[in-house]
Amino acid sequence: MICFVFFNAQAQNFSIEPISFLPDLVRESSGLILLGDNLVTINDSGNEATLYEVDPTDGQLLAEVQVEQAINGDWEGLAKDQQYIYIADIGNNDGDRKDLRIYRVLLSEYLQGNSTVSADSILFSYQDQTNFVSTPLSNFDAGALISYGDSLYIFTKNWADQHTNIYSLPKTTGSFEAKRVGRINTEGLVTGAVYNSNTDEIMLIGYSFQSAFLVRLWNFEAADFDQGEMARYPLNLQGSFQVEAIEIVDEKDYYITSESNDQGEARLWRINTDFVVGFDDSQDAKPMLYPNPVRHQLHFRGPRTGISEISLYNSMGAKVKSWPPNNLEPKRDVVLNLAGVPQGIYQISIATSSEEIRRKIIVVQ
Repeated sequence: MICFVFFNAQAQNFSIEPISFLPDLVRESSGLILLGDNLVTINDSGNEATLYEVDPTDGQLLAEVQVEQAINGDWEGLAKDQQYIYIADIGNNDGDRKDLRIYRVLLSEYLQGNSTVSADSILFSYQDQTNFVSTPLSNFDAGALISYGDSLYIFTKNWADQHTNIYSLPKTTGSFEAKRVGRINTEGLVTGAVYNSNTDEIMLIGYSFQSAFLVRLWNFEAADFDQGEMARYPLNLQGSFQVEAIEIVDEKDYYITSESNDQGEARLWRINTDFVVGFDDSQDAKPMLYPNPVRHQLHFRGPRTGISEISLYNSMGAKVKSWPPNNLEPKRDVVLNLAGVPQGIYQISIATSSEEIRRKIIVVQ
């Protein structure tokens, strides 16, 4: 039996606070980390190989630190651990780059407060990329990087299918193939990511052609990030919704930055994420799916108010079956017919007007 965590727009306590516009020098902010009391950001392609320190209370520029032995090919993400700052030169809009890398800057050297720091490199290519012909619909562009355990994880920005693929890399210098370890249907372009060790969850941000969004990943085991629970939330931002970076403040608060474009200037925001659900705790009210593993009939029990669709996705992210709301009869249990679905691992998606919740199920025949 699998229990669902279920959300609706009224249950969410979700606040977005605009802090300030960003200085023109960081109008293309594309990565974000918090060091001490200050934020550190970078610009993307065509800009200097520089780390910029920003005051998180008012967005004022505090310092510029030049990164030696580095070129800003297309810097698109920042991450950190107890030893290094990682700069992700992973922007690859047309999918034709063969010089992707992650720069490492010693944290101890940066904290000395000098105007320059040195860097070394982790060179890589994607394990499953064989075609380097330029295309505007590449699935090998990327804008998000996290540090998790002894590895780095890249979340791609898939222009072709609006998913994100997850790749792992070691934290040591050298040349490597990034191993694909997961895939998530984010219904948009992922541009930033952060791992919150306080809550053991990952937050992704990105945008579609309509708006920005936040994706929460939790209840995963080890680094199987796509095998846990997922929820997607729209972000209603004034001005530019081209969000590019996210960083943790504490258990529930995050900073994000948006890039300057035709919709508005670059901006710094603070988001409070309170995922407490105002939901009846009685057994009959708890949404659930069972049995799991399942053969032909999957039972759905729980409230169906606000559901727009229940869908089944295969391991490649393709939708193989769906149940519109008019097919969900108002019974205590609703039977979802899986007849004809091949054996394998699938994701069940429950979509409402404000978000999407996913769970893994195993179909056996």
